[in-house]
Amino acid sequence: MTSQSEKYAESGRYKDSLIWFMLFILSEGPLHGYDIIKRIKELTMNQWKPAAGSIYPLLNYMKEQGLIEVASVEEGVRGGKKIVYRLTDKGWAEFRSLLIRKANMYMSFISRIMCRSIIALRENGYKSDADQLCNTLRQWLENSMNALPSVCSNESRC
Repeated sequence: MTSQSEKYAESGRYKDSLIWFMLFILSEGPLHGYDIIKRIKELTMNQWKPAAGSIYPLLNYMKEQGLIEVASVEEGVRGGKKIVYRLTDKGWAEFRSLLIRKANMYMSFISRIMCRSIIALRENGYKSDADQLCNTLRQWLENSMNALPSVCSNESRC
């Protein structure tokens, strides 16, 4: 059974990850809540579509924390208004901090899980699946290495 403190910790990790994801999306330009939801769905290849009940309270929280601000308000949209948000200087600082921390964590996780999974597949009679995974990783690495010079230059854009 999950303790109350474990539930809060899980909730905090979820909130931290969703804030990071929303800061990343807003780093690409100002958006309103529904477009943020659509962008998350797109970036996760339709694997995750957070509920409006998660996004809008978090946008309010981020605004209260000074991470985002209202860029514009469009009245009369489906009986309400469309609020477009953008990052503040504090939001950019938080995005940079989270990006470095999350990038290191995810790179370590992907490296470990891929290596251990390939070994496990081979040891359990799934050599062709392991080989396919290796080929997929090689292609991803090749594409990443080809993109790095332009991404890491001053005129980069992915």
